[in-house]
Amino acid sequence: MITTEQPFQRKLMPRRSERCDISTKVQYRRSTVRMAGVTLDLSRHGVRLAAMERLRKGEPLWITLPGLPPRRATVKWVDRFEIGCEFDEALHPAVFERIIAG
Repeated sequence: MITTEQPFQRKLMPRRSERCDISTKVQYRRSTVRMAGVTLDLSRHGVRLAAMERLRKGEPLWITLPGLPPRRATVKWVDRFEIGCEFDEALHPAVFERIIAG
């Protein structure tokens, strides 16, 4: 019998806020380790990152978005080197719009 592995599929959940495709370099820190990453999309409540290392679901991170101080987030899902994070505190709408506008 031949079996094929199904690719990882995230359960689609309703979004609390608009999610915008955005690719920008960011830094994230876990514990004392600082790494570079790239945003794949962003909402007021979270971010999807391409990370340089494998992270674990539930792991806390400090993410530095352009022009902002580091903000705490929690890893909600992991797919290889792609991670979905939820911010502890949502971005203010004006701050979100400024980031999206570049």
